[in-house]
Amino acid sequence: MKLLVALCVMAVGVSAQYGESGIVNPDGTLRQFTREEADNVATIGESGVVFKDGSHLQFNMDFAALHNNLPGPDKPEEVTFGPYGYHGIIKPDGNNVQFTPDQHSNVVLVGPSGAITADGKNVQFGQEGLPLRRKREVTLEGPSGVQFADGQLRHLPDGVTVVSVGPSGATLSNGDHVQFRKKREAPSKAVVGDSGIITPGGFQFQLPHGVYIVSKGPSAALLSDGQVVQYEF
Repeated sequence: MKLLVALCVMAVGVSAQYGESGIVNPDGTLRQFTREEADNVATIGESGVVFKDGSHLQFNMDFAALHNNLPGPDKPEEVTFGPYGYHGIIKPDGNNVQFTPDQHSNVVLVGPSGAITADGKNVQFGQEGLPLRRKREVTLEGPSGVQFADGQLRHLPDGVTVVSVGPSGATLSNGDHVQFRKKREAPSKAVVGDSGIITPGGFQFQLPHGVYIVSKGPSAALLSDGQVVQYEF
């Protein structure tokens, strides 16, 4: 057994971590091949292994660096541009937010205008460098669409989200803009009495003696003398 381990170490040597009879893992542990596994190795290269059965093994970046005695790739430096960082958020009111380990791992890259997350839900920053808050104009949002408070239903293309919402519209992450519809005010009702009518526009109509209202609707009133009082809006 000692001879086999020695052969494995000699095979990988100084310039290799994957040998014909075993593997030296990045954590320093050794894995000895069976005779069948060793016989199946055809060629060992700088980035992978080709086996006699036609299959192949591709080294990942870390293993390839160790296999070729190269320094591993540098971890990207975590540079923070504002109050939103990789580990939390510094709020203007002093109530800082500390990310959980899962939240920290989800932050891929932080830039001056937003953050890219691993789950695909990117964060857009406002002028203060803080995530934009959704206002109540968005009543319902799902993976394929959004419903605004004015009743509009908007289909969202794959990967597109609502970036910001204002009093007159919303901006999507693909640059499109959704204009909100102005709510129409319900017309005021007319005040109808035994002696007269006050129209929705404030006009007062006095009923002649003995004349009464035969029929009234949302836009006019019919009097018993055949006269029609038309409401103005």
